[in-house]
Order: sequence, then structure tokens, then C-alpha cells
Amino acid sequence: MRHEPFLTLRKIAALATSLRSDERGVVIILFAAALPVVLTLFLVLVDHTRGVTARTNLQNSLDAATLYVAKSNLTSSSEIQALGLRVLNANQQASGSPSVSSAQFTLSQDLRVTGTASLDVPVTISSLVGRASLTVNTLAEVARSSNNIEVGIALDVTGSMSGTPLAQMKTAAKELVDLIVKDQQTPHYSKVALVPYSNAVNYGTLAGDVRGTLSNGRCDTPGCQQYRFYNASGTRQTYDASTCVTERTGTAAYTDAAPNLATTRLGRHYIGARSGDANLCISSSILPLSTNRTALKNSIDAYTAAGSTAGHIGLASAWYMVSPNFGYLWGDAASRPAAYGTRELIKVVILMTDGEFNTAHADGVLSNDSGFGNNDLQINKNATNGSSHNQAVSLCSAIKQQGIILYTVGFNLNSQNARNLMQTCATSTTHAYLPSSGTALRDAFRAIAQEINSLRISR
Repeated sequence: MRHEPFLTLRKIAALATSLRSDERGVVIILFAAALPVVLTLFLVLVDHTRGVTARTNLQNSLDAATLYVAKSNLTSSSEIQALGLRVLNANQQASGSPSVSSAQFTLSQDLRVTGTASLDVPVTISSLVGRASLTVNTLAEVARSSNNIEVGIALDVTGSMSGTPLAQMKTAAKELVDLIVKDQQTPHYSKVALVPYSNAVNYGTLAGDVRGTLSNGRCDTPGCQQYRFYNASGTRQTYDASTCVTERTGTAAYTDAAPNLATTRLGRHYIGARSGDANLCISSSILPLSTNRTALKNSIDAYTAAGSTAGHIGLASAWYMVSPNFGYLWGDAASRPAAYGTRELIKVVILMTDGEFNTAHADGVLSNDSGFGNNDLQINKNATNGSSHNQAVSLCSAIKQQGIILYTVGFNLNSQNARNLMQTCATSTTHAYLPSSGTALRDAFRAIAQEINSLRISR
């Protein structure tokens, strides 16, 4: 038997005619009294259904929009907001729902995209008491896939960088550190290593570990504390070993093999006693991979400019900073690079210079065919590996073959040869930047940071 929840009008009328006149009056009064309540309940039900439908549609639209933003490679707050709102309203339109004017999309440090949206739904019963709409609120959150980032940066601190150029580079480099190294280091990390370079790279207390220990005293072949040789002018010279290193030679010249064998060690470096010697060892030393922005920026602030440009040595050391083969050298486990091919890992090298690579070595001394210095400062030998330019080309090729992304920044370069090198070395022409002012240098570093952050969330 079917039960009807409400009496039909016909049944009500039949019931009414069967009643006496006085009874009918009572029914009419009761019905008239109940009618506003019934209508109110009906309108409430209509408003509730309208609100539930609007909220369901809005939640579906917001879920889809937040997921779409999460799958994009955008990191800019304004771009994320614009994309999210555009997709949200497109989904609303597709479902026949009204557009949303109040919505917010954000990306957190741990790469979670959060979307919030609200919509005013017109209502009937509330309008009777002065309220024409009901506000519906929704929330969606999607975790982006991400990658760990290891970045080695080679920064030119040669003599030509003195004054304003060095100050501009410091500003740009510190901003680059701030943009790459995130506050949130879990579940994915972002680390930066620094390599200041001029005619050599200073490894500080680790010099003996990378270029080998030296015997005491003076000798006529490199390998002891004091190296005696003839310069290109034919004069006998004695230079002292420093904590800097020069280029590798032999079969390991263009590799990142661990420097724990005689055949894989880094090149020794010898300096003269004269102030201003072209083969000086800069005071600023390397800083392995770190998440400590303060330490990284303090290191940059301490840079001073001196010496000539052995860009290939700075480039090689920036590679070593992200090479797992060098990881055993760093006492702090957090500074050790992950293995090549590790899932969710991107390795990057950035090479910055302001001039043509003009310095190479033989036996750890400025070579006679270098484009910098004179016969009094140069050993009476040509560079063991050839020019700095050609060595850089070989290193760039080897770095890229390891799957490392290579950016180059040629700051205010006047030499077309140097500009060509930046283009050749970079992963692609779009990875090469040639800024001609301090402002343009900051823009270049910002663009690189933006691309690295995009890689972090899109691969």
C-alpha cells in the first residue's frame, strides 16, 4: 500500500464537505494558521537545496582549478592567482554556475597549492528578513610533485671586477641565494655551493686532500713546498705552494673523478713573493653545498677582487661541488651531493664571468702562452692543457654529458670570443645570459632562479 506524505487538495476538499459548517470553520482556521509555516518550510527546503547544489558545483570547480595550478610550473604568486581564477570560472561556466569573484590560490614553501573560494547564492526565505543571499565557502589543497636541487655557482672575483662591478655582483648573487634556497627543506631540499675564482680556486684546509700532500723544502720539479723554475725571461725563480688549486692534467683533466689518486688530483698552485703577482691565491675559499642562506651570503659579502681569469678552474670546481665523487671531502653530511641519477634530483652549475678566459698553467705556475702577465711572471713552458678557453669548452661538454644543467652569465662582456663561449657552454642558448649592467645582472640571476624553481616542480 502506498502512503502519501501529504493529503491532496481533492481529498482535503472532500474531507471539508463532509464536515458540518462549524467544523469546516475550524479546519479553515487551522489551515490558514498552518499555511505560512508550511510555505516557510518549503522555501527553506528550496534554499537549502540551492545552497547544497551551489556548494557542490563550486567545490568541484575549485578542486579542478587547484589541481590544474599544481600541475603547472608556475611559481609567481600573481601568475598562480590569475591561472587559478581563470580555470575556476571556466569550470563554473561549464557547469552552468555563476562566476566567482572571491577566490585565492597560493603556493606554500613545501609546494602545496591551496585554493579557497566563496560564492553568494540568492535565497528566498532569507530575503524576507532582509538577507538576499547565502555565502558558500570551499577549500582545496593539492601537493605538487617536487625535486631536490643542488646548485654550484662559480663567481668571478678577478681584478677587473674591482669596485662597482663586484658590489653589483654581490647584490645579485645574494638575491640568487635567497631565491633558490627555500625555508622549507623537507620533504625536498634546495642547496647552493659557492666557488669564487680568479687565476685559481682556494680550497683552504682541504688543499692537501685535493692536490696531494707536498714534501718539505725546495725542489726543481713540482711536488714540494717550494718550487724552483726558470721564468720566460730566463731568470731562476722560487715560488711557494698555496692552498689554491689549478687545472687537472692527464686523463682526468675533464672529469669529476675523486681526487684521491696521483692521477686524479687537482693541480698544484705556486705563488711568488712579489705583491700583485699575477699568480696570487685569492683569500676567498669555496663553500660546499649548504642550506644556510646567512652563511652563503656572508661568504659572498667577504669577496675581494684580484688576479686574472682562469674561468675553466672556477667552472670545474663548481662541477665538483655537485659531484658525488667529491662528497667524501665534506665533513658535513648535508654538504655531500647525492648520486647522479637519483630520483627527484636536479643538479645545476652556474658560471659567471666578466671577461675572456685568459689564464692557464704549467706546473702550477702561470704559463708562457697565457693571455695575462709577462715573461717575468710566466714559467718558460706553455700551458699543459692548452688555453683556458679551450679547456672550458671541454669541461662544459663533460658537465652537460652528466645531465647537469649549465647556465652561463657573461657580465658586460666586450669580447665576442667570450660571448661565444657563454653561448657554447650553456645547456642551450636560452640558458646563456649576457647582461650589460648591474640591473641586468640582477635580472639574469632572477630569471635563472625562476627557471630553477620551475624545474624543481615540473620534472
